[in-house]
Amino acid sequence: MAPNPFGRVAPLPRRSSFGASFDSMPNPSVPHCYLKARVLVLAVSAASLLGLSAGAARAQPGPAEIGKQVPGFEIEALQDSGRAITPSDFEGRYVLLNLWATWCAPCIEKLPALREARRRYSPERLAILNVSFDRSRPKATAFLEKREMPGRHAHASGGLMGEFGDKFARMPTESGSGKVRGLPNMTLIGPKGKVADIAAGESADLLEMLSERLGR
Repeated sequence: MAPNPFGRVAPLPRRSSFGASFDSMPNPSVPHCYLKARVLVLAVSAASLLGLSAGAARAQPGPAEIGKQVPGFEIEALQDSGRAITPSDFEGRYVLLNLWATWCAPCIEKLPALREARRRYSPERLAILNVSFDRSRPKATAFLEKREMPGRHAHASGGLMGEFGDKFARMPTESGSGKVRGLPNMTLIGPKGKVADIAAGESADLLEMLSERLGR
């Protein structure tokens, strides 16, 4: 069967081509949300993993990679912490994982594109799962009461350095090390459970990614 991969904080942030450092708590005044953890980031070694199908609920290690099965995950619903959301909830459809936070200005700027995506593609064809990385659930919930964000909503309680962040919040780097995690970050999963595309960073074009994979 083929593998199925489904201290002290530095006083000043070190900027990279993707944004600022993730060594401190998010600062709403910082316009970029791609932050680099110098102390907390753990490099995930490449390994041959026995993965799970898209319908499996138990998570497995390994970051999302285009062309491979989506990593298994189980994440709590934002407004119903007792309910778990897994890949099996979306079988047979394209799924957009939209990673965001109230403190991420570029994430908020992409809301019009997300609404346009919902207008173009029906829920039967494209499911949207918005995953908040806010530390405070009430803060994220309060934001959604004021601003329309189509789709279902979940909460990554572990933050960017947690298990879900490790799998879906990786950012491209010049070195290709995969050690940077940040927002905005969008992963498109195909109907058969494979990662179709990943768009990360402030310049990521959601509608272009969707049109290339789903048409207009």
